[in-house]
Amino acid sequence: MQRFSKTYKYRRNLNLLMETPHHIYTSPVPEDLDRLVETGIENHYILIEDVIRNVATDLIRKYKIKKTYVFRVTYDQNKPYDFLSKDMTDDEYLNKMINYVDTRELRNIMRVEFACNGESHSREYFAKLFDISKKSVYKIPGPVDIKFLNTLFKRYRDHKDLIFPPFKALKWNPSKNILDYLKHSSLLVQYPYDSYSVFIDYLEAAVHDSKTTKILITIYRTEKDSDLLRLLKEAAEKGIEVTAIVELKARFDEVHNIEVTKFLREAGVQVLFGDKVNKVHSKICLVLHGDNRGYVQIGTGNYNAITANGFSDLSYFTSNQMYIDDATRFFDYLINETKVEYNLLVTSPDGIKKMIIENIRLATEAYLRDGQGGVFMKVNGLTDVEIINAIYKAARQGLPFRMIVRGPCSLKIGICGPKEDIRVKSIVGQLLEHSRIFKFQYGSDHTDVWISSADMMTRNLDRRVELAVPIVEEKSKLKLNKIINTFLKDTENSYWLDSDGDYVKEEKDNGISAQQTWLSRLKWRKYIKTN
Repeated sequence: MQRFSKTYKYRRNLNLLMETPHHIYTSPVPEDLDRLVETGIENHYILIEDVIRNVATDLIRKYKIKKTYVFRVTYDQNKPYDFLSKDMTDDEYLNKMINYVDTRELRNIMRVEFACNGESHSREYFAKLFDISKKSVYKIPGPVDIKFLNTLFKRYRDHKDLIFPPFKALKWNPSKNILDYLKHSSLLVQYPYDSYSVFIDYLEAAVHDSKTTKILITIYRTEKDSDLLRLLKEAAEKGIEVTAIVELKARFDEVHNIEVTKFLREAGVQVLFGDKVNKVHSKICLVLHGDNRGYVQIGTGNYNAITANGFSDLSYFTSNQMYIDDATRFFDYLINETKVEYNLLVTSPDGIKKMIIENIRLATEAYLRDGQGGVFMKVNGLTDVEIINAIYKAARQGLPFRMIVRGPCSLKIGICGPKEDIRVKSIVGQLLEHSRIFKFQYGSDHTDVWISSADMMTRNLDRRVELAVPIVEEKSKLKLNKIINTFLKDTENSYWLDSDGDYVKEEKDNGISAQQTWLSRLKWRKYIKTN
């Protein structure tokens, strides 16, 4: 037990704060004990911090305890990248990143969470206590740090009525070569309903194809011992020229990506770091036969087999020469830092924001001309001021917006006048919604649909290397439109943003869940439909 001191480094899990008339004491909740204490009654548990609170008078006998709180602090572990420069060589950059992670320590407290148990003290109390902003203090209406739910899951995983049923994702038919299929048709898959193994099949087919001369890929996050790394190593050993653009600044994966770099370099892969100032967050894998023919995969999610089982993402495969040429130019930009022009692809910094704003303008013109037009946007965050201002400007003219924003949303409803037609919702279901999709309707018979690695946040649009790509091939475009329509019909997992900034659930009879709609279809098929 520790008397309160602002210089004391609190544990990052849970602490107990006990206030007496004269002092404030803190005690860490033991990490080596189970958070869940059995009561002796079947399926009934008490949290260990509540047990400690109940016996707190035995811990401090000299003074009477007035209040007790359970709290958790979060430290700023993001040491500034104050060494970044585009003039650094790749080896200099790697060495500086190694030194960065070796010397990084916990910094200032940036957030405090405390359990709300009906006590009179508020966020101001903890803000003053820890000398931080009130905005950085969170009152939790329940237990702090709910990782103990993992323990409950493990104990009750066999109770089918308590957990989501397992499902088998659709796989690529092993009797068909995926590259042969891509020669005459594009392919759009949606994880995790379609298995991430489809991408591994794509890469494996490329590695074993005697015509493959080059493989180029961007890596932001991948799991340990991944098939991706194994296949890149195998490709290099076979004499294929393999180039991996690895992002060392991927938050909390810096150490892992340094290890990825070492593994790939030892395997003979050329590992580069692209833009050393802006994070390379794009997801693209280019396979070349000779100089300019081949295949490309572009996605909204990372090459991570673990998260692909629970994150809803899109992955697009094609041999269309327009995409191949653009992908080749994109890697030329990353490797040689040359300025390039694209036929279809749009990149950030700068380009994606301009594309979004311009397409909103064009959709507005079409709407004012013939009453037909609109914008659909599905992202993880919408906070960029310029994008939001473009939405407001169009909404004042009556342009309809249908938006799915899973996380932070700075857009306000009901401030654009009588013509405003904006609906924003967040879908919270069994799976984590992670795909980024845009649809622009210009009149009654012309629409463009896009997928992207970028959210509508300033960090993504101004300070990261991101990709957005229009889906122009009819089969994949039709599928993406069907996906969009299913998201729009979702009511069971949708929470709608209101004019007060709150999210409310709309109860509807005969509503649908987009996620459960797709999951239910897996029961009838084994392989991805390719005709």
